[in-house]
Amino acid sequence: MIGLLMITGVACTKLDVKTYSAIPSAGFWQNAAEIAAGKAPAYAALTHVVGHGNTGNQMEITSDEMVYPTRGTDWYDGGQWARMYYHTAQQSDVDGNLNGTWQDLFNGAGSCNFVIYTLQNLPAGTDVNLQGDVAEMVALRSLFYYKAMDLFGNIPYVTNFKVNPATVTNFPRAQVFDSLETNLKAALPYLSSTVDVTTYGKVTKYMVFSLLAKMYLNAQVYTGSPRWTDCIAMCDSVLAYTGFQKLTYDYFDCFYGVNQVNPENIFVVPISSNNLINGNGIVQASIEFNSALTFGIPCCGYGNNGASTTHDFYQYFDTSSSYSIDTGIVNGRQVVNRVRTFNDQRTGQYLIGPQFQGDGVTNYPPYKNWIVSSSDPCCTYDGDASVNQTIRIGDDYNNLKSMVNYYDKMAYFTAPTTDSSFRHAGLRNIKYWPQPGPSSNGSMSNAWVVFRAADMYLMRGEAEYNTGDMGDALTDFNVVRTRAYSGNTAYNWTMVDLTPANIQAERGKELAWEDVRRTDLVRFGLVYNSSVNYTAARNWPPKPADATDNHTIILPIPQNQLSTNTNLKQNPGY
Repeated sequence: MIGLLMITGVACTKLDVKTYSAIPSAGFWQNAAEIAAGKAPAYAALTHVVGHGNTGNQMEITSDEMVYPTRGTDWYDGGQWARMYYHTAQQSDVDGNLNGTWQDLFNGAGSCNFVIYTLQNLPAGTDVNLQGDVAEMVALRSLFYYKAMDLFGNIPYVTNFKVNPATVTNFPRAQVFDSLETNLKAALPYLSSTVDVTTYGKVTKYMVFSLLAKMYLNAQVYTGSPRWTDCIAMCDSVLAYTGFQKLTYDYFDCFYGVNQVNPENIFVVPISSNNLINGNGIVQASIEFNSALTFGIPCCGYGNNGASTTHDFYQYFDTSSSYSIDTGIVNGRQVVNRVRTFNDQRTGQYLIGPQFQGDGVTNYPPYKNWIVSSSDPCCTYDGDASVNQTIRIGDDYNNLKSMVNYYDKMAYFTAPTTDSSFRHAGLRNIKYWPQPGPSSNGSMSNAWVVFRAADMYLMRGEAEYNTGDMGDALTDFNVVRTRAYSGNTAYNWTMVDLTPANIQAERGKELAWEDVRRTDLVRFGLVYNSSVNYTAARNWPPKPADATDNHTIILPIPQNQLSTNTNLKQNPGY
């Protein structure tokens, strides 16, 4: 049986997960199909953690790459989005994101604990793959705890489903780190090394290697001691598999389609837009609703005009481009369009400038042949009759007709309802390309990527840089940059480009909106003393620097949790 490092305590006060406990073991968990079904809810808990979930919001909006501005009364929601951006969260906040993040992570870990307990208490021989199934749940639980440790620091931590909730307390971050490391290593021998449709969205050895690499990359933040060589070893273990060595040609193919297998993706969370599994709502939360016409989505039930990218972040992207003229026929008349192709594919993940209708198929991928201006008249408004007369997309907010025209310099966080131009402030990320056609619930079925091979190259390159192995570091970074520039090696780095500032920027460009930016900024601030870090001031929209004690690099424990369990200790500074 797989050995589990036990730390006495309890993950949260909701370990009696009724979804599971309502199914008696005597009548379920009796064969491979039932055991797989019994494990499924633990995986489903991840859908609340990624893709515009509470945890994803805390990972992104607290960083410099995402902001949910308040446009009139839209996206005010008690001020919770502002508190994330300004790092002013307090334990008394009762909004869904802070307390919801805590609940999502610890309930997910608790779900895994329940499955582990159930499997280990089945009659002998019931589960012929008992060690593998337990190892799978141990690794999945470790992912929940890793994110909790990253966000909340010293956390309650338990590996035993039957522990009394009254015994819960916080454990030091370094101690949790050591336990996660031990458990993940113990799980490895029992996990699958198969990479195909049978392990799609499931824990494999490569998922564990990736999680350990991420832990080691940030070990100096979590424990005070760097683990660069261990990070390199874990990335080596992932990239030893030939399927992960070659990145897919088109950057956007990692995020495109309905839960399709992409050879670059190591671990994903399958998503459904049919309300059976929590949907991927990040693009829907971002674009202005008329922008749906760009993707072949009928106007106007898609797009909440929220999540935006700041100028501070977009400045890292290479916007150099080539342009050409495209002539077509719209309703019997000739239309002349100027189209743009970004040299760096990744820059195309942001909508910038005036927006035009598309079918969601021929205008994919978005980094090339993108319409930036047109001879067509302006505009179609909210799906009115002019939709057949023009390809330009308009906005009729408060009866102030204008073209949808996204710009990056957001001069303030809040604007009144009469400021129609502020509706278009902030660039919108569309790397998770929406599928054409009506959306049943405003979400997409694009699987959410947790780990992919490009990040392994970037992590290994950074670790090699820190161990003085500049030659290998340069090679790893250039693998990613060569793909970004469609195979053109003229943009590859030389030794002079290997600097912490460039490494930080490269990770930002490659991994934008993938729930890693906050963690990266904390690491670069604490390890490299970088001026661009989590606690620094920001310009667009303006944000002052955080308190010099750095207490904001971890979140406060919500008051709801402190009131429920008096054994918990609040984080310093709150």
